[in-house]
Amino acid sequence: MRDDHLGEDRHLGEDRHLGEDRHLGEDRHWGETVQGACRRPAWFRLGCVVIAVEVAALAVLVVVPRPAGHSRTATARLDAVAGGRADGGPSNVGRQAVAPTSTTLPPPTTTTAPATTVAPAPAPTTPASRIAAPPPRPTPPPPAPPAPAHGILPPHNPPANIAAQPNFLSSCSSSGDDNTSGCIDATVAAIDNARRVEGLPGMSLPSNWSALTPQEQLYVGTNLERTVRGLPALSAMATLLDQASAQGAATGADPSPPGGFPYEQWGGNWAGGVGNPLEAIYYWMYNDGPGSANADCTPGNSSGCWGHRDEILLSLTCTPCVMGTGFDDHGWEGQPSWAELLVGSSGSPALDFTWQQESAYLS
Repeated sequence: MRDDHLGEDRHLGEDRHLGEDRHLGEDRHWGETVQGACRRPAWFRLGCVVIAVEVAALAVLVVVPRPAGHSRTATARLDAVAGGRADGGPSNVGRQAVAPTSTTLPPPTTTTAPATTVAPAPAPTTPASRIAAPPPRPTPPPPAPPAPAHGILPPHNPPANIAAQPNFLSSCSSSGDDNTSGCIDATVAAIDNARRVEGLPGMSLPSNWSALTPQEQLYVGTNLERTVRGLPALSAMATLLDQASAQGAATGADPSPPGGFPYEQWGGNWAGGVGNPLEAIYYWMYNDGPGSANADCTPGNSSGCWGHRDEILLSLTCTPCVMGTGFDDHGWEGQPSWAELLVGSSGSPALDFTWQQESAYLS
């Protein structure tokens, strides 16, 4: 630790009152008076001799050391050497000899005080036992596994309809099948927005989407809504179910399995007035509740609300689970018409398009 009082308050090292009050060292009146008096006329030479003798006697008294009991003069001389002027000027011997030792001699440690100002002592080191170690960083918990992206499944349904954002109706034509990129992109963007409400990822269409028929697109799009929620895809399009769905699209009615087709559970949907199958899927999945265009969901009868969504998300025991789809350009009041059948079947029905065929194009 640096003690600035020792380094700055140097009473002996820099207090030059003793060195500047030089009554004996610099007061040369005696020497000059003697020499001047000896230059007086001869008739006064005897007086000069007497004066010279007196001066010599006084000098002897000053030079002759005092007895041992008066040793402070020698001490004062040492102190004067240590505290004398660096420019070679006279020291403060005369003043030091008069002053009492107790007031002029510094404590022994003060002679080393200047050293403390030149090289300050290093800061004290804290004992190792008293050094506070930094607290260990808490180990972050392992990241939680992602929650299954199941969304909302029956018997639960969305709390309200989700308006299409963007409104794909302004990008799609209702005069026939609209497979343009503008219509597809706008509809997929609206589906992605609606899926976010359920915490689901967006829809990723297969790379061969534009090469699929409208019926195959409806089949693939419906399966994509099932698989994103953890439900199994319907394994194939069954020929008999496709025929039944085509009839529903042509007449503007919900289709049903043909007589004799084995099933355990089934559901059918229909939509008209939209030119792309993704538009129909959007209305069935995200705008099918009270206040929607769902004809089976009315203020007086809510039993059919969200019915199309429940059909797409049927929990089926697939042995196998198959599907049929239908499309008619002018099936409903001169406008496009769409229909689909989802069936939990048995046996080995004839198939015309499978999910396995399409899986190679899915990302």
